[in-house]
Formats: sequence, structure tokens, C-alpha cells
Amino acid sequence: MGARCGNDTSTSTRDIRVEDTEQMTRGAGDHRQRRPRVLAIAFACNPTLGSEPGAAWGVVMAIAEVADVTVLVRTDHMPDITRWLEDNPDDRLDFVAVETPPSRVLDPLIGLHRQFWFVKYLRWLKRAEKVGNELQAQLPFDAAIHVAYGSYWLPSPVVDFGIPSVWGPVGGATTTPKQLRPLLGWKGMLGEYEGRLAIAVCSRLPSTRRTWREATIRISETEQTRAALPADLRADTRVINRAILSKVPSATAMERQPYLVFPSSLQARKGPRLAVMALAHTPDHVRLKFVADGYEEGTLRSLAAELGVADRVDFLGRVPRDDMFRMMQESAAVVFTGLREEGGCALSESMLVGAPVIVLGYAGPRLIAETNTDESRVAIIEPRTPEETARDLGAAMTRFTTEISDRTGGYLDQVSVEKALNEAVLDAIATGSSRAPSDG
Repeated sequence: MGARCGNDTSTSTRDIRVEDTEQMTRGAGDHRQRRPRVLAIAFACNPTLGSEPGAAWGVVMAIAEVADVTVLVRTDHMPDITRWLEDNPDDRLDFVAVETPPSRVLDPLIGLHRQFWFVKYLRWLKRAEKVGNELQAQLPFDAAIHVAYGSYWLPSPVVDFGIPSVWGPVGGATTTPKQLRPLLGWKGMLGEYEGRLAIAVCSRLPSTRRTWREATIRISETEQTRAALPADLRADTRVINRAILSKVPSATAMERQPYLVFPSSLQARKGPRLAVMALAHTPDHVRLKFVADGYEEGTLRSLAAELGVADRVDFLGRVPRDDMFRMMQESAAVVFTGLREEGGCALSESMLVGAPVIVLGYAGPRLIAETNTDESRVAIIEPRTPEETARDLGAAMTRFTTEISDRTGGYLDQVSVEKALNEAVLDAIATGSSRAPSDG
């Protein structure tokens, strides 16, 4: 299969020739076997971005080790993908752009509330389902997988193509630890309760429950999400965190400095207040650099002044991605205090470029931090009361900025996670093969 970018701006797709898919891989002896073909549903997938698009890209690249992958992706990601493919030709990958249907009513509302964004996402999934079925009719796939913005409380078209399906990795069940909820503030608590209400409603939809039960293989991002599924589905639901498969540029060793980086957005659910509180428990030489923006900035400035650390906090706003990686590499440690995180792409990226990390030990970030190959560069802080947790975080900040690590190189175990993901995909394909009629 050639490395081509399709561009579907309507419901039609370009024709696919059989000979395009007959790339063969060498089996035992002289036996030659067609590589499996997998259809990936990826609303956001991009080789140049972090967060959700970057995690989805990592999943796609992992699956390409065992199968040829056709990716249905949102149209606006195609320019970056096309440029990447020009520099990195890869005949295992094929991308088809699926445009979100325009809406005169919905589109002006997208920026007003995240729930309107979910409506747009569901409308895109319906279009992706149609395009996927057209592709499937032209030349069948061996399996389908949902790789981006998978939520356990939303339905997925991955089960609607008449082929084996991998649903996930999906998230959406993690909530803030009870003892740390005071850190959310009223905006954060409002967002938390709005999210719980939406989940309570959507997780009861017949289409959502059908997705749960009809998926050949189910994968959750955290134990919390697996626990949210019906009891009879939990045992054979696998746990794989997509963020671990994030990609980063080649790291260059840099001399570390006694400052800490906070790369997450300044939203209450990311726990930036906890980071400022922790700074108050460190020596005067320790600095904290926020390299993102968000509505909490004003509150954080006031809190820093109140705690007497305003002169040791830098608000740098959103910095270019390359600059963020450089700062991670030369920092004493990178701080992650997310209060309800399913994943943590920035955490994975920090570990991949070799930066020590200080992590609130809960949900996705805990799972990622524990998937390390160098415990000396990881501090996992158990969530307790805000003040107790801040003290423990401060102790870790002090240790990393006083005893600066000289270890370099990535230390995130991506190999085992990639293996687990590919086993899931191949198990789904094998299930479909076992149901196929015999040639004999």
C-alpha cells in the first residue's frame, strides 16, 4: 500500500485498488502472507502535536508494526500529515481525510461550551462511519480500532463495520480524589459535576452499551475506567494507556538547572494550585516555570503572593513545542499534579526526553510513571489532604533541585506497551479469522 493522503471533503472516497494492499511479509520458510489491514478511527491524529493528536499518532505508528493502517482523520490534520509523509515515506500508512459536516446552528456554539464540541465530535463519527463502510465495501479490512477521543460513555462506530473491532483505549471515568476537591475551586467543581451528569446520561444510551458489548476487544486507559464498565465485562477488558506511546524528537543531553517545569494547562483540574503550594515548602533557590496558559493564572498569581513565593514563579504562557522540550531537558524535574487525568502525554514526553518527573500518584499519571525503566528519576506522591500533599510534593521538588540527576536518555518502557497493544489488535483479527469458513 502506498503512502498516500486521501482527502475526502464529501461522503465519497477515492477508489482503492487490490494491488495497493498486496504488500507481503515473509513468514516461516518460503511462505508469504498478506499483512493484516486495519481501519483506524482517529478524529485527531497528528505527528507534530502533543496531547490527544500525539497519542493517537503513537497508537497508529505502533499498530503499523504488525498491520497496514488506513486512518480516518479530521481534515485539518492532513497538511501536517502530508508534510510528515513527504519526509518519512511509509507504505504501511494511508490517511483519508473526513470533513466534519458544517452546521449553521452548532458551529458558532463550539467555543461556548465543551458539550457542543462533543456534539460536533459525534457528528464527525457518523461521517467517519459512512466513509469507513464505503472503504470496507471496496476492499475489506481485517479489523477496526478507535484510537482518538475514545470515551467509555460514548458510542463508537468501530463496531459497525462488520469486522473484528478494538474499542479503545478509552477513558472518561476518572474523578478528582475526594480529599483534593477543595483545590478545584467553584469553576473546577462546576466542570466536574457537569462532566458527571453528562457521563451518567450518555453511559446509559443503548448505542453506548451496544458498543461495550459488541466490541471484540475492549481496552481502557486506567483501572478507574475499567471499573466503570459492567461487572461482567471487566475481567477481559485490558488496560493500556495510549499516552505512553507518544513520540518526541531526538533528545539532546543538556545541563540541568535548579528549576521546575509545569507543562499542563492552567486549569483547576490540572492541579496548578497544588504546585504553587508545594513551592512554598522548598528552599529559596527553587523556581517554578509555568509554560502554558489558562483561566487559573490570576488565582495562581494571587496564591503565590499570599504564600510569599511570587518572586520564584514564572508565568511564561504557551511556549513553542520545541522550547518546551528544551526546558524539560534542562529542568531539574517536571511537575504533574493533574487531579483527574486519564492519560498524560506531557508526562510521557518528559520521560521520553529524559527529564525527572514528580507525579501525583493517581489514575493515568500513576500508571505512566510506573512504566519507567529508571526509578531514580521518578517521584510518585500519594494524594492526601491538600496541605499534606503539598508538603510531600515540596520535599520531592527540593530533592530533585538539590541533588540534580546526571542521568540522560528516555526511560519510558514503550516496548511492552506497544507489544500489549499489538497483541490486542492481532487477537481481534484472530477472532475474526476463526469465524471465517475454512478453505478446505
